[in-house]
Amino acid sequence: MPRELIPVQRSHLLGHSGVGAIVRGPGGLFVIQDTRQWTGRQGDSASELVPYVERVRAALGIEEQLREPPVAKVLDKGRVEGVCIPALRFPSWMRCPACCAMYRWPWRDEQSKDPPRCSRQGCKRRPKLEQVPWVLAHPEGYLADVPWHFLAHRYTRSPKQRHCKVFDQLRLIERGYEERILRCDACGVSSRFGGDERLVFGEGQMQPWTKGDLVAARQLESGDENDMAQVLAINDTRVYAPVVESALVIPPESRMRKGTEVDLLYRRSADRRRIDQAQTRLQKESAIKSLATNYRSTPEKIKQALADLERGYPLYGENLTSGQLRESEYKAFLEILPDQREDEDFVTHDRSDDWHALERWSGLDAGKRKIVRGVRNLVRVDRLKAVRVFRGFKRLNGTKTVPPDIVGRSDWLPAIELYGEGIFLTLDEDRLKVWEQEDAVASRLAPLLPRFAESGRDSPNPLTARFMLLHTLSHLLMRQIESEGGYPAASLIERIYCATAPEPLAGILIHVAVPDIAGSLGGLAELSEPRRFLGMLVRALERSRWCSLDPVCSEHEGQGPALLNRAACHACALVPEPACEYGNTLLDRGFVKGDAANGLPAFFGME
Repeated sequence: MPRELIPVQRSHLLGHSGVGAIVRGPGGLFVIQDTRQWTGRQGDSASELVPYVERVRAALGIEEQLREPPVAKVLDKGRVEGVCIPALRFPSWMRCPACCAMYRWPWRDEQSKDPPRCSRQGCKRRPKLEQVPWVLAHPEGYLADVPWHFLAHRYTRSPKQRHCKVFDQLRLIERGYEERILRCDACGVSSRFGGDERLVFGEGQMQPWTKGDLVAARQLESGDENDMAQVLAINDTRVYAPVVESALVIPPESRMRKGTEVDLLYRRSADRRRIDQAQTRLQKESAIKSLATNYRSTPEKIKQALADLERGYPLYGENLTSGQLRESEYKAFLEILPDQREDEDFVTHDRSDDWHALERWSGLDAGKRKIVRGVRNLVRVDRLKAVRVFRGFKRLNGTKTVPPDIVGRSDWLPAIELYGEGIFLTLDEDRLKVWEQEDAVASRLAPLLPRFAESGRDSPNPLTARFMLLHTLSHLLMRQIESEGGYPAASLIERIYCATAPEPLAGILIHVAVPDIAGSLGGLAELSEPRRFLGMLVRALERSRWCSLDPVCSEHEGQGPALLNRAACHACALVPEPACEYGNTLLDRGFVKGDAANGLPAFFGME
């Protein structure tokens, strides 16, 4: 069949539509191929380097370069300009909805733009074929077609049926909603298909597009229950789980002046090489003069830029430590930068003094004054830049992360820059320390600790009562922002800052981030105006006290994935999946609203 262009947003390409994911195009289902295939006509990488991310790479422990995926544009008359990321039509089996006949690669010999139709003798309707909605996934990240012929013949007793080698006479017959029968018309064998069979993966492809790749071939002889592949529906969340990390670009990298001589030289390694490869002083001077002309600058400014690069621009030798990401971001929000420019990638305004001035406002009752004192810092974030990095993916709840190039030999990872705005707040540390020491607080948290350990989930923050409070409050605020600010919750992103040592952290960032340098329109940052934010916070806390599913929700001992939520459900605290860092788990309204019957104090009700 002719090639088809499937529009996929860059942000989705570094998420649920990334390498190894099954995506739906206008002509069917496709699987995204690995980054080794993301090349131009000459076989070179078509991805662009993401600049000023040394701090991000160090904090995330990434040695590889970060590069943005290539982007193709659709021109007039359907012409495509640029490099397209390749995708393979998958699953490779299709089925006739009328006679249930199955075909493998029916599009392989088709030249027509029309989709394949049933050609089986006796099928009068000849309808369009539909791809089968099941695949075979393995915990180590492998993916393949369901072995339909094997499943149809695996329990046969007749020698004729056991040795049947006819692959093009299968039917998948649906009887009712749940019952499905696999039948081979060549030998007459029938077998029930449940759609959840567990099998040994066997020798073959590591991924659907890696046929012939010796690195990908793998023989799994073990019958270990944990080493078995499973048939899954393509919309099952276990088929594909992207492993994505993100970090904010903070000073000094966020303060780089775009378009300056040192910025241009930093970004253009080819220009630096021209100067470095000069063998004589005369050749070097000539190269510098040529660059000065190209940059519309002077040789003196080019030399100064080269000297800045020699001294370690942009970080000038600053020692970066892996794992200090959130601590650095937290400090950046609280640091006052008096000479900020609007074209920087990190622009904040501290509203804490105006926030605490609300205590003197005559319109506040005692309860609202307690709420004001419960928040220590309020920061308006007019502009920020986040870098999202695609580390790879997992399948079938496995522990192995498959890298973006499949074989783990690439020197770069896909990444994307996202721009936006937001609100940052911190809670009062003195009050938090008192609240955390309450016996009822520790008792409320205790049942979740072993469940979290057994779930095998990773978290950038330790599971503490402080974290449960911050995370639940973040969700309540996002739902309130959606209600009052007009931002759909799916467009919001949370970032929790939580620690007790070596330095205490207790912050929440709620922001929007889009792959457009213009960012958003400023509406979310406007919500940080102290009086407006206070009203929004008060209403969020009021709504935390009641859920339409109470008393069941409030009294729940464990709900959600791995029972990691307590008083939190779709009616009160859950948000769309993209908005939550933790998959809508580790939530409990009890830590926010309190529980007087069990002696659990509400944080904002304490003094």
